[in-house]
Amino acid sequence: MPPCKESVEGDYLLLDVPNVKTNATTASATATNKPLVKSYTVAEVASHNTKEDAWLIYKGKVLDVTKWIGSHPGGEQTILNFVGMDATDELRTFHDDWVLDTKVPNFVIGTVSDAPEITELVKDFRELGEEFEKVGYFHVSQWYYIRKLVEVFSVLALSLYLLLKMESFVAHMGSAVLMGIFWQQFAFVGHDCGHMSARTHARDNIDVTRLGALVTFCNGISVAWWKSTHNVHHAVPNSVDSDPDIAHLPVFALSKLMFASLFNKFHGRVMEFDWAARNIFVPYQHLWYYPIMCVARFNLYIQSVLFLLSWNSNDGHVRTKLDLAAFIGFYSWLSLLVSSIPTWGERVAFVLLSHAVAGLLNVQITLSHFSRPIFDSASTEVDGHDHKKYGGDFFTRNVISSLDVDCPAYLDWFHGGLQFQTLHHCYPRIGRQHLRKTMPLIESLCKKHSLPYTSRSFAECNMEVHETLKEAAFQSRSWSPLIYESMCAHG
Repeated sequence: MPPCKESVEGDYLLLDVPNVKTNATTASATATNKPLVKSYTVAEVASHNTKEDAWLIYKGKVLDVTKWIGSHPGGEQTILNFVGMDATDELRTFHDDWVLDTKVPNFVIGTVSDAPEITELVKDFRELGEEFEKVGYFHVSQWYYIRKLVEVFSVLALSLYLLLKMESFVAHMGSAVLMGIFWQQFAFVGHDCGHMSARTHARDNIDVTRLGALVTFCNGISVAWWKSTHNVHHAVPNSVDSDPDIAHLPVFALSKLMFASLFNKFHGRVMEFDWAARNIFVPYQHLWYYPIMCVARFNLYIQSVLFLLSWNSNDGHVRTKLDLAAFIGFYSWLSLLVSSIPTWGERVAFVLLSHAVAGLLNVQITLSHFSRPIFDSASTEVDGHDHKKYGGDFFTRNVISSLDVDCPAYLDWFHGGLQFQTLHHCYPRIGRQHLRKTMPLIESLCKKHSLPYTSRSFAECNMEVHETLKEAAFQSRSWSPLIYESMCAHG
């Protein structure tokens, strides 16, 4: 569907419905019969910034999404981070053009009269995204994922063979390692499908509910829960009070900003820097990091259960009986599998080792962002770039908050596309098979606009995260709420 055409008369915008033919005779009548839509200033739009009064700016148009926000398939919190702001690039990044062209006209109430000029940086990144879409990089060959699924389920088959057909302890532990690799690799496939980047055509409709249930059945982590957090993470990466992927108190605090027990918009509660955080976890978090990654998967199970049981939550995310059935199915087959192991000692060892190996995924996820700058909604500048408000430069924000892993092509399977985190965050719908060949284009744009694109080896990424955690750990040992309040001129 082509985009809405528009003409301006004074302070009002005349919207033409797509696909409606007009000629010189009917044009004036059409304009006369259509309602006049008011023009607003950026400041006026900014005042409509609550769930009960939610406006957005998209391509110079003002959208009122108040009544629809709870029905947003990506969750209401994703939108709430940008109400009152220009969310053009956020909307374009996460949705196909045909979806926006179909849906957006339903919410248009006006146009912006004083929209700021688009920067050259944003123009270049938008043009690159349009070029990716034009050449077909937002969809993939069906054979790519057929091959991936064959590889992943071959790992599972070998794991089952070692466990069920072999009797030695070594074979059973080898099975546990392979099971962990299966969970890690299958999660990458689920990640691609959740981003709609596994389609063979731009208009392919991935049934996320049914496919998500399959991923949950095999992997044990609710895809519905994952989407509820991951969409917000992509929208506001490394936001100290909004990004759920860095909100890990009382266990981890990536910045002294988190010592202040801030209210987290995603969780809807204060993330307390409590006694356990101050005395047990955060002061030694650089030492806790890898042991916690080994058991982090158990926390994902808990989060999935809590999410699936919150049936009455009005957050735009659908919890279905299929999700719950898939979750129960996972624990059923895993329990039966573990029960086939002859001794309790081997059973415990199998569960712990398989989950520790699967914890590689948690390490890979945290490497992508933990050592990057943390954005404070009250700050005005990071590395020379203005980041006071989310809803501004989407691309700069995502480049600065992402860390790439520099690895040879033969290790791409191990990282599952996460090694190209910068490209993935700027264009999350790009197919995994296209990431390596398009990454140099992002590097070139960053160099052109003096953006701090960062890529490190896997070992160096681990060291950076360790140093980030260590620095915050040492700061926490001398932290005092009185000192913090005096620094912020509180009290």
